[in-house]
Amino acid sequence: MIRSSGKMCFKLISAVLISVLCLSGCGSSFASPYSTSIISQEVTSGGALADLKADSFAADLCVFSGDNPVPGLEMSSSNECILLVDINNKECLASTNAYKSIHPASTTKLLTALVALENCSMDETIVCGDEVTGFAYDETTLPAKVGDTMTMDQALHFMLMLSANDVANSIAVHCAGSISGFCDMMNAKAREIGATNTHYTNPHGLDADDHMTTAYDLYLILNECFKYEKFSEIVSSSEYSTVYFDSQGKTIERTVRSTDLFIRTDKDVSPPPGITVIGGKTGTTGGAGHCLIVLCKDSSGNPYISCVMGTPDSDTLYSHQQSVMSQILN
Repeated sequence: MIRSSGKMCFKLISAVLISVLCLSGCGSSFASPYSTSIISQEVTSGGALADLKADSFAADLCVFSGDNPVPGLEMSSSNECILLVDINNKECLASTNAYKSIHPASTTKLLTALVALENCSMDETIVCGDEVTGFAYDETTLPAKVGDTMTMDQALHFMLMLSANDVANSIAVHCAGSISGFCDMMNAKAREIGATNTHYTNPHGLDADDHMTTAYDLYLILNECFKYEKFSEIVSSSEYSTVYFDSQGKTIERTVRSTDLFIRTDKDVSPPPGITVIGGKTGTTGGAGHCLIVLCKDSSGNPYISCVMGTPDSDTLYSHQQSVMSQILN
């Protein structure tokens, strides 16, 4: 009996370890990257193996399955996604389509910023090249010119606050030598932090068929971004003024304002009473709709991440964000 029980235990442990390896493999993609259904009921009933499951799949993360709609909130379409996470308690307070594969628009720049912050110093000089050219008139740019120079600090302000697509490209080329090389870094970082349903093919977020993420993955990415004080400083700023240089060394003065209306001091858009928005990232494209993910805090300073993706217009976006954040107070 002892030998037989030992064999059964060995088989059970082997099955769990194989499941872990399969889930963590490169290129894996599945609806819910932290689904607890992959572990048998026998394992999750308690004991050391249950602890292994928790450490491997849920450490420092909010894990959930299924929708938890905001009462009374009528979604603008089947493509709209919402997610509200209590960071301290690792609890999902509201969710609809949180694991749905969607176009990220300029929320892409969160991962661009994360990779840059991790690999570059803020005083490094970026020299803009041909990557800043070729954008359409309705695609947001600084606009930067070939030969312009700026620090990484300035570039991150332009990219995160103004949402400058051309500057996102220059950050990518500066960090990796090429846009494709930088996208490899982005996707590797996404896998590292558990954002396994994210695959990006550019650093700015303009629509592409294979440039996708989920609201849940964006929560993971934004949560990582706020580990950097520089990121928090930038996205919490309403306005930023600086001077950079053109190819001849002449100064260029530039003032940019945040695209997040919750942050703008010149706009009459506010979160629910008792809630303070710290900052985050907006995004708008034809494929993604209007998007906004933010870190916010309640009156006691407890942090939450609120994400709304895929609304048809800006008014609906902020109205729905207000409804989602109101769940913090319930």
